[in-house]
Amino acid sequence: MTDLGIELDSMGDLTRAPAGDSLPGFLRGFAGRIAREPFAHFVLLGAALFFLSHYLEERSRFTRITITRQQVQGIAENYRLQYGGLPSVQQLDTLVDNFIREEIFYHEALKLGLDADDEIIRRRLVQKYEFLQQDLASPAEPTESQLLDYYHQHLDQYRRPQTVTFTHVYFSTDGRGENQAREAAQTLGFSLNLRGLSRAVDEGDRFPGTYDFASLSGEELARVFGKEGLAQSIFDVEPNHWSQPLRSGFGWHTVYVSARQPGEQAAFDEAREDVRRDYIESERSRRNAETIAKLRRSFEIVRQ
Repeated sequence: MTDLGIELDSMGDLTRAPAGDSLPGFLRGFAGRIAREPFAHFVLLGAALFFLSHYLEERSRFTRITITRQQVQGIAENYRLQYGGLPSVQQLDTLVDNFIREEIFYHEALKLGLDADDEIIRRRLVQKYEFLQQDLASPAEPTESQLLDYYHQHLDQYRRPQTVTFTHVYFSTDGRGENQAREAAQTLGFSLNLRGLSRAVDEGDRFPGTYDFASLSGEELARVFGKEGLAQSIFDVEPNHWSQPLRSGFGWHTVYVSARQPGEQAAFDEAREDVRRDYIESERSRRNAETIAKLRRSFEIVRQ
């Protein structure tokens, strides 16, 4: 049997009080024997060292402030970016002292619990954690097979929109009024068709933009003329013919459509970069959702 086993057996014997001894007397004797046992000294010393280490570690969290060379370089670089040159030795000393002062205040604020129940701090921590999760959730570069699968599963995302090429003449409702502007557009459109003209920028009122547009999609038209009226109706205009009056956010127009291209499916090779971008974003969103779901399972949510 090892020495440790002998000592354990010896301590076991110590715990058995002789039949004739009273309990207080036995305890005094037991304490005296424990005080003379080396193994008991070892256990007590280990416990004392453990608690002392724990105390010093907790205390150092609020008393030790370490300034590394990298931090000093970062302080100097921030100064250079802000003022266009590196700080002098005296300026750098002052900046480092200010950094230490902020660190002291930061640790003291944590000791007082000033970070608790602060909505601004809460939002900032949530934001930083979200950024961290987004970085961790970044997927690996997709393979060609994965991109092809994603492309075929989302074909509608990679259709070229229909486009229209046209010129127009504008009539302002501010200067003419609603009804007169519309009538003027109708009259001019009829006249231009009779004369066989395909462009008439000198007619009508001055438009605050260009008169000729090439291959515009419905979305692009909406950004120029507004979502209602012209941006939607122009795709029904007969090509090579001046239209009936069309309303936009500016006023009334008659338009001459010279070309209209129908929407069509973009080939994979043409849409590859868009597919790659969408695939990576989709995978990142999926991984983030899985992470959130996993985190929720580790919490007990109580609604009161």
